[in-house]
Amino acid sequence: MSENTTELSGARFKAYIIPIIFVIVITIVLSIFNIVYYTTLVEDPDIDFTPPEMSFISEDPDAPGGIALGALLNMAIYVVMVFIGGFVVLLVIKKGFMQILAGFFAIIMGFGCFSLSLFYSDVSFWGFLILFFDYFPTFVQTWINAFLDWNITVVSQQIVVYYLLILIISIFLGILGILSFGIQTFDKIWIRNIMMIFFGAMVGSLFAIHFGLLSVLFILVGLSLYDIYAVFRGPLKGIIDHGRQESEESEESEEDFPINSESEVTYKRVPLLPALPVYTTPLISIGLGDFAFFSMLASASVVISDGLHNPIPLLATLIGLFAGVIYTFKLLTKDRALPGLPLPIFGGIASLSIGVLICLLLGFANVDAIIALFL
Repeated sequence: MSENTTELSGARFKAYIIPIIFVIVITIVLSIFNIVYYTTLVEDPDIDFTPPEMSFISEDPDAPGGIALGALLNMAIYVVMVFIGGFVVLLVIKKGFMQILAGFFAIIMGFGCFSLSLFYSDVSFWGFLILFFDYFPTFVQTWINAFLDWNITVVSQQIVVYYLLILIISIFLGILGILSFGIQTFDKIWIRNIMMIFFGAMVGSLFAIHFGLLSVLFILVGLSLYDIYAVFRGPLKGIIDHGRQESEESEESEEDFPINSESEVTYKRVPLLPALPVYTTPLISIGLGDFAFFSMLASASVVISDGLHNPIPLLATLIGLFAGVIYTFKLLTKDRALPGLPLPIFGGIASLSIGVLICLLLGFANVDAIIALFL
């Protein structure tokens, strides 16, 4: 291997691993704030962490089939949704309706960025105040105590201003999401990439916090298995092949239309932009789904570590997840697409199971506490 090839491989690895690290770090922070928010503000502090469920099928232990059936049904629903969605996207691409696809994702990103920013701004603010309250100087604590006194008229005005500011920021991010996906000439790739990182982290942590843990794990396993099919046989293979064909045609016309900026390089190396939600650099591309599902697993491990009052499950999950990410990168070649989910997800779940088992064997947790996590 030549020195230039080694340098290129190292640069591609950094381009691949750095955004994933950012996603995981943001996910962990958001998950902690979520837990603090629900246990302190929404729920009684003496009650276990029980945020409202958002899954299609509730994991009811008293229902026929119990928790396992509910989790399996949730997995089936999401796999079918992704399966159908993949073929619809492929059909739209082959028919040449890229503007329709771009408009659809623009609406999704716009609404998603607005609603998630609105939700997480509130959760993060209150979670931060509660979590770090004891570390603030006395004069800051005094102000916070006043701020939390809802009966004072002045404070009520401050709260109105605070929520108005959150609303303005969320609206701005929503509009930015629409513009970055809906306008074909939008060439600020770095803005799209930052949005992909935060959007993936917010979606993943939201699902993990508000779904039953067993549903989260089943969904991750089901979608990882589907990812293998989709890349090698299914709709993703068709999308990738179509993109490569466009890329080859684009390269043939480069002499007549020279590239003048890095943004143009990015668009030529990653065809089908800006229609698809993809984190993009001239060296590598990562789908939004990879960010979201890595985030789901990391957030689920935070919930489990919180429930067992021990960081071992979280640390073990991160080791397995990143080991899978690194090994996936080593298998990746320029001319071959690989499913990004299976190795990191299976590695992370296996490591999470080992971490929980270690807690059990070392006496940091008991069987009842572990079972309670899934109830």
